[in-house]
Amino acid sequence: MTVEVTNFWWVRHAPVKAMMPGRIYGQRDVGCNLKDSERLKQIADQLPTEAIWVTSSLSRTKKTAKAIAEQGGYPIRPLAYKELMEQNFGLWQSKTWDDLEEDTEAAAFWTDPATTCPPDGESFRTLCQRVEKCVTHLIKKYPGQEIICVAHAGTIRAAIAQALNLSPANALRLKIDTLSISRLQHFSEVSRPDNWAVHGINF
Repeated sequence: MTVEVTNFWWVRHAPVKAMMPGRIYGQRDVGCNLKDSERLKQIADQLPTEAIWVTSSLSRTKKTAKAIAEQGGYPIRPLAYKELMEQNFGLWQSKTWDDLEEDTEAAAFWTDPATTCPPDGESFRTLCQRVEKCVTHLIKKYPGQEIICVAHAGTIRAAIAQALNLSPANALRLKIDTLSISRLQHFSEVSRPDNWAVHGINF
C-alpha cells in the first residue's frame, strides 16, 4: 500500500509596517517590517531546504518569503496564488474595529463573524472555501513534497480548519502570530485519500 505524504509549512508574513492595533488591512497591499533578522533566521533554520515555495499575490508575503530564504542562504522562486490572499473586508479595509462599533452594517458581523459578508467583501466561510480548493490543488500538483506557504492569518486558519475539519466559526478562535509556523501533514492513500496530521500551530 502506497501512502503519499505531503508536508505543508504555513508561515504568516512579517508585521505590517507601522501596524496600528485593530486596523483592518485585509487585501490591501501594504508593506511589512523585515527588521527582525533573528526571527527570520530562526524560521529559515526550521524549514526544509528543498521545497516548493508558495505565497499569496500580496507583496507582504512575497517579501517575507524572500527575506526568510536569504537568511537560509537558498534561492527560491515562489509561486503566487491569489486564492491564498487574506479575507477581503471590502469597505471596512483601512478602518479599525473600533470604527465599526457604531456601524449598523457591522451588527450582524459581531453576531456571526464567520458567515457575515462585509460590504463589497467576502465572508470568512468564503475564504475557507477558496483556500481549501487551493490546498487541494497543491496536493494534486506536488504530491509527496515539502510545500512552504507564506500567507496570512485568515488563510492559515482556513488551512488548519481543512486539516482538522473545523467549522469556520471554530477556526476563528485560532491565534496565528506574525512570523510563526504552523505545520500540517497530508496523507493520501487509495482507501483514505484525505487524512491529515497537525504537527504544530503558531510555533
